[in-house]
Amino acid sequence: MTKNQRILLGIALTLLLSIALATPSASSTEIILYAFDQKPALYESCTEGVTLNNPSNASVEIGNWTLENADGERETVPEGTTLNPDAYYVYYLPYQWLNNKNETITLKDSEGKEVDRTPLLSDTKDDNRCWVRNDSEWIFEVRDEFVKQTPEPSTTPKPSLSPAPIDLSKLAESGIVTTVIDGDTIEVEDVGRIRFADINTPELDTEEGKAAKEYVKGLCEGKVVYLDIDDIHIIDQ
Repeated sequence: MTKNQRILLGIALTLLLSIALATPSASSTEIILYAFDQKPALYESCTEGVTLNNPSNASVEIGNWTLENADGERETVPEGTTLNPDAYYVYYLPYQWLNNKNETITLKDSEGKEVDRTPLLSDTKDDNRCWVRNDSEWIFEVRDEFVKQTPEPSTTPKPSLSPAPIDLSKLAESGIVTTVIDGDTIEVEDVGRIRFADINTPELDTEEGKAAKEYVKGLCEGKVVYLDIDDIHIIDQ
């Protein structure tokens, strides 16, 4: 092999190595909002779901990504969650989070950069139909694979459906109200979501529901509250 041949071979190997090192993994922008159900057939307060899809050929870490609704309320994907190639991830909401009318969902990565957003859509039907993405269009159809099977209610207390389980040892203590979810649900610092006992306010997509939320915000947001455990239902359905 001549000197010139060795030089050319070295250049070729360097180029191949550079190409291999420059091959990117899947970026966060490839993750899409694929489906969501605003008004499930059963127990709307704990079976709403938002489905993400990774259509790429590489895994993406989506831990600490956020979902934001039209009211500016956010939910966070648990830390350490990975969405594999061509896979789906369903985030089930632990309470009624989506408005039934004129709702939009924004997906942001862990740095707060917007990744995807749905158009304004409405669902007023109590069935298993949901909005599903079909290329650039959204179609209202039944997708049973994204429906959460929920058992019939019983008097037996059930575990919390919240991604961050409530620490029952911190009930019967005082805490600061950090967020008012709606007219009957709040978040308390270092405790989690708390549902008011024996109260069920209208949905947030109604004027009455919005008024109830504003009333509760004026009543306790940012203030210290004492959490008393309900005598019968410790954990809400």
